[in-house]
Amino acid sequence: MNWEEYIQMWDNSSIQLVDIRQLVISSGGKQQYHLPVSGFIYIVQGQGTISLDEDIHIFKRFYLLHAGKGSRIRIEAGQDEVTYYYILYRGSMSPKASKEIRHNYDMNNPFQLPYAYQPLAPLNLYRHVDSMYEEWSRRQVFERFHVKIGFYQFVYTLVQQLKLQGVTSKETDMVEEIIQYIHEHYNESISLESLAELWNYSIQYLSKQFKLRTGRSPIEYVIQARMAKAKELMIRTDATAQEIASSVGYSDVFYFTRLFKKQVGITPGQYKKKMKDSLVDSDSPWEGFVSSMGKHSSSCYVINDNHYQYKTEGDWQMFKGTRSKMVLTLMLCFTIILSACTSGNSSRTNQGAAGGNSNQSAESTQNVTSNEAKEDTSTRKLSTVMGEVSVPVYPKRVVVDWDLGPVLAVGVTPVGASSTQMNFAKFLKPYLPDTVEDIGLEGSISLEKVLDLSPDVIITWNPAAYESYSKIAPTVVFETSKYSTIQEEITAMGDILGRQEEAEKWNADFVKRTEAARNKIKNVIPKDATISIVDYVTVDKFLMVIGNAGERGGRATYDILGLNPTPKVKSDIIDKNEDRIEVSWETVNDYVGDYVIVLKVEGQEPTNLPATWTSLDAVKNNHVIEIEMEKYFAADSFSSLLQAEDIADQITKMAAAAK
Repeated sequence: MNWEEYIQMWDNSSIQLVDIRQLVISSGGKQQYHLPVSGFIYIVQGQGTISLDEDIHIFKRFYLLHAGKGSRIRIEAGQDEVTYYYILYRGSMSPKASKEIRHNYDMNNPFQLPYAYQPLAPLNLYRHVDSMYEEWSRRQVFERFHVKIGFYQFVYTLVQQLKLQGVTSKETDMVEEIIQYIHEHYNESISLESLAELWNYSIQYLSKQFKLRTGRSPIEYVIQARMAKAKELMIRTDATAQEIASSVGYSDVFYFTRLFKKQVGITPGQYKKKMKDSLVDSDSPWEGFVSSMGKHSSSCYVINDNHYQYKTEGDWQMFKGTRSKMVLTLMLCFTIILSACTSGNSSRTNQGAAGGNSNQSAESTQNVTSNEAKEDTSTRKLSTVMGEVSVPVYPKRVVVDWDLGPVLAVGVTPVGASSTQMNFAKFLKPYLPDTVEDIGLEGSISLEKVLDLSPDVIITWNPAAYESYSKIAPTVVFETSKYSTIQEEITAMGDILGRQEEAEKWNADFVKRTEAARNKIKNVIPKDATISIVDYVTVDKFLMVIGNAGERGGRATYDILGLNPTPKVKSDIIDKNEDRIEVSWETVNDYVGDYVIVLKVEGQEPTNLPATWTSLDAVKNNHVIEIEMEKYFAADSFSSLLQAEDIADQITKMAAAAK
């Protein structure tokens, strides 16, 4: 680049400043947008990756980037918080410029020229940028006019440094090369071992350097890259979930669905429907932006070639977050007054009962009614992972965003629950009346809907949601992982909801029903027989073997029914607390026991099963039990009991059919 020509083009151009902001990205966070006009981005704190269209850069503090209108920017913070400024401007060549300058402009438009570099004297540039930002933020005519002078000084200082340093292609390092490799090979098998072998580094060193620079592990980066491509395919094509899963590197569509939901908050089908039902552009230029005070900023611009301005005037934008909190508080106060005025029959009509069976449900209803009759408005202290929380002695209006089964088990019908649980915990549906309101999908709960329901206690699985929920009602974070047995889990929920008696009755009933289910199969399956749970419908070229952790019936089979896993299932899956593993067809005999539970999916049939499967003793002896996978996703205490009873019934039917 001839920097004399470059500055000459600036000198003969008309410049209009559009916006100057200071932005913050929290550790591990990300922002992405398309530049509506030309712009400078100056990162002054933190480290991570920044993508300019398809070009990926690793940055650390004092990193400067310039890009033209329409460029796609994506910034991902590493382990530390990232602070940066952006300066948006519009430039056009003066019609009075000489023919030579106009020719240079047409050949190499300086306002569209992309470049990124580490300044030699970063503090000189920082002083210019920070001064411009401070003056621009005052929104006064004289200050904004003076900012334009500062902008020219900034460009002059910048070009001086560029002239001294030059802008040469920066040597790519290991982390940049790995990132590029992941984006090119995301649909192939990628492991830490394979990456370490390709770059000839130890796994420990490679992982440490990658996480230090990007804020995430290589495998986490692979997953995010795959999910980003999957979202693109969902929006732009009519491909099925199975086709999309295969195209981004997953042979198991259910495993892909689980990962997608963990990353995005909703299932692939729900995401596709949401995108089709709305006109929201996921690549909105200002999506995810955070102001210098750390508040999320809305998309507050109208952008076209001739018009670029704030939609709002005055200081409303500055106080938008504060006013929202004031409105939330006023609404909460208003709903509390209303609920106090109408607290007679309304709460009873929304409060039902559910339990292990119809008799227990009737008993629970009587207990809940007697509790409500006490009209006890006192509170009590609960010790939780978030500290002490004051909750009503007898909560009447409960909202739960995940652990629906334990709430129903202690005889409480929530006024609101996540549609993710209501839709996928199939065995709980008979215990779930239509009065339960949908508060949204797990990962995108509607706080407005929760507020409308006027809960007196909120139960969540997510510590990150505690702060938002606790502004509406007393909130308890329910950690199922801390309980070693189902009875402990139910007892804890009974304590939270003031339903200790109901919890004791459910636990007593659980023991009876568990014993009944075990006795049902006692004379059907020998005591020393082994059983396995497998899936060969949703995987390709492998057999999926299930353990006792997580969903798909493992907790029901091994923990509740007490059936024996094979030694390999125990050592390779259960002892390692894995959900499941994929094994080759050549080794299935090591994992499949005397009996086998096969997960079936309606409308999906397996390809031709190999001889290693058809020659298994369990298959030849017709010791195969088929269950519907759709009913076995949930793994809560109540669902697991109902699944165990269903499996016992299926085993009994298998034995009867064999006679």
